[in-house]
Parts: sequence; structure tokens; C-alpha cells
Amino acid sequence: MILALYLNKFLASKETFSSNENDKDGVKSLYLYMIGYNAQYYYNFTIKDYIFLAVIYMTTFFISVGAAYLSFTCTWNGIVTNVYLRLFTAIFAFMLGPIYIIWYFLVNYMGKMCG
Repeated sequence: MILALYLNKFLASKETFSSNENDKDGVKSLYLYMIGYNAQYYYNFTIKDYIFLAVIYMTTFFISVGAAYLSFTCTWNGIVTNVYLRLFTAIFAFMLGPIYIIWYFLVNYMGKMCG
């Protein structure tokens, strides 16, 4: 009887064990850890969760676009004028996103390399 009550409570909760580990990407797993759930378990997403995930995805996209813009506009004090090389570094900065922004702040902004 106690086992049946515990099993019923476990199945009624939002968090149950998931056998499919490929149903969550990195951002969803990070979101679940941020709200206090284990990402290895199944979570029943609500509309509120999807709105928060959309905000997180848009924020990461805008950070990546900003990193690409900073990379493309930087000419390293006139040394790099080739558009193709700047475009390549902009694509690379878009993929790295926040890591490139930290690099830009430390090397290019504080070291005054962009001009």
C-alpha cells in the first residue's frame, strides 16, 4: 500500500525518469538546472517554460550577433583590412559568442587593439 502511494506520487510529479537522453539540448538542460530540476529526468514543459526558453535563445542569438559585429568592425589598428579574413573571424566569433566578447574586452578593448 505504501509502495503504491509512493509510486503514484512519483508518477504524478513533474519530474519522472527519462529513458531518452537525446530529447534535451544544452540550453534546455541548463534551464532545468537553473530552476532546480535534474536534467537527466523527464520534465513536463509548460507554456511558461517555453517562453523562458525563447527568451534565453533570443538572448544568446543577440549576444552572438553582437560578437560577430564587434569582430567584423575590428581592424586591429589597420593591420587587417581584408574583408574575407574579417568575415571569417566574424563567423568564428558568432559561433563562440560570449567567449569572444570576453576576449574582445580583455585584448581588444583594454589593450586598445581595435581602432
